[in-house]
Amino acid sequence: MSFLPIFRTLKADTAISALIDVATRLHEDVAPHKTPTPYMVWQAISGQALNHLDAGANFDNTQYQLMVYADNPRQAYELRDAARRALESQSWINNPSINQYETETKLYARGFDANWILER
Repeated sequence: MSFLPIFRTLKADTAISALIDVATRLHEDVAPHKTPTPYMVWQAISGQALNHLDAGANFDNTQYQLMVYADNPRQAYELRDAARRALESQSWINNPSINQYETETKLYARGFDANWILER
């Protein structure tokens, strides 16, 4: 599967940069222990090479999930919505409304699932 340019896309977005420092608050797969809130985590959750009978795949369709973790739901919603706006021009948002409360960490989690089709 191709590398998703999520970090680069969110770092370039001024609305995201106004809310968090992407360099220290956006993590792939898992955030380091005791990462200050709010922060975002993204991970690839599935993918499919778009194969052809007459040639190899020239695109990869990768499904990813992005989650925001914050101390309060409003902050989580605000950051999730900004991330969605930044990514939806390049991704297909499938499930725009993942909402959880993490009882162990006492954090509000808001996120979405999306697909990104990348040329190889």
